[in-house]
Amino acid sequence: MKRFNQYTLVLLLLLPVMACNKFLEVEPRGVQLLSTVTDYDKWLNNVLLEGSLAREINLLADNVDNPVIPDPVVSVNDNIYTWADQFNPTTVNADPLIWKNHYQSINYFNTVLLGIDQATGGTEQQKATLKAEALLGRAFEYFYLVNLYGKPYDALTAASDIAVPFTLSNDVSDQVPDPSTVKVIYDHIFADLNAALPNLPADNPTNRYRGSVAAGYSVLARVYFYMRNYSEAAKYAQIALDRAGREMIDYNTITSSANFSYLVIRPDALYARIAVSFGTTEIPTVEFVKSFDKNDLRLKYFFSPSGNNNPTARNQVTFRPAGVPSATAYANWGTSVGEMRLIIAEAAVRSGDLATALQQLDAIRKRRFPTAVYQAFQSGDQEEVLEKILTERKFELTFNGMRWFDMRRLDKEGRMPTVNRYDAANRVIATLPPKSVKYTLQIPDEVRYFNPGWQNTR
Repeated sequence: MKRFNQYTLVLLLLLPVMACNKFLEVEPRGVQLLSTVTDYDKWLNNVLLEGSLAREINLLADNVDNPVIPDPVVSVNDNIYTWADQFNPTTVNADPLIWKNHYQSINYFNTVLLGIDQATGGTEQQKATLKAEALLGRAFEYFYLVNLYGKPYDALTAASDIAVPFTLSNDVSDQVPDPSTVKVIYDHIFADLNAALPNLPADNPTNRYRGSVAAGYSVLARVYFYMRNYSEAAKYAQIALDRAGREMIDYNTITSSANFSYLVIRPDALYARIAVSFGTTEIPTVEFVKSFDKNDLRLKYFFSPSGNNNPTARNQVTFRPAGVPSATAYANWGTSVGEMRLIIAEAAVRSGDLATALQQLDAIRKRRFPTAVYQAFQSGDQEEVLEKILTERKFELTFNGMRWFDMRRLDKEGRMPTVNRYDAANRVIATLPPKSVKYTLQIPDEVRYFNPGWQNTR
């Protein structure tokens, strides 16, 4: 993907040096260098847009372990892992971790939205398509921001719960807007997605990081899902599957980890994304590893040592995000066929449609177990089927950032137990109880230092 990066570097090197925008924490761009439709098309191939998501979101979840963490903690990652109120020990000259990634990408998308109509060359439809992709991308980034820094969506309080600023500008000299409410951010997300859908490309087969109709509907499904509007989520998940016309990869057809395709063309990716530190090895908890069936091919291809579901101590098993020692196939932090099936399954069981829920569950699991040993899950108990689907989400969406969001929504339903963190001697050093305010991240002090009048998110 060097072709994407080289173009971006040329543009950034030509940008004038200006005062740093401490709100967005992105490279300033004060002159118009993009002039043609082709320029803007290449702009959307930026590697920074492909990897906008912070791997550190994994450190918040209940399935990750840090068996050598000191007490007291000392590093930024230690602070994240123990759900500290603030992650950086200083607000001076420090990047606002996680926050920065998303606003940097929003700045790139806003650059397209503000300039594409004046671009030369190309057709009006090409301009409309690029604008639609930028709207989709901006909505995707704001989904993350509102689900990190805003309280879990609640129709009764969303209009008053403080979230994050919504910005339409890419100019560092513009006044920074105040944080909006959760409801306002969701309204903007829906407005962007609905405006994007009519003009998105029919498909994105040569670059799954770019937009498509199926990608747009899949993001819409994810947004409704984390609002806990399960019926609407299932409706759009099915549309996404229908428009994509693709199926999950059958792991029975994979002969080794090296056979996974690059994410940029992976067939089951609808809207692909990787984390900034995509190659970082995660250490799963012993409990999480033991929850896998020994025959689960995900345990074989994505964990090391391969297929070990019975560790006797912490740090005996690691998760390899790419599934291989080299950078062949990255874990997809974006939307996928599997995620859409899980959304449909959960919505179905919650509405009492066990037949559809089991059908979707079977469509996933039969592609994740050797055919010779696979047995479909069967149950007539609604709660048992729901628990099976929730467990399957943990397996299918392992360490791609989604577990923390699932914990937040399940906590709203009283389904999250207390989560503990342990030091090397197995002593509890941090606790995340049910209904904890720590399920909502605070706006980084590095940002509020330059915006002292902002109300925080708790």
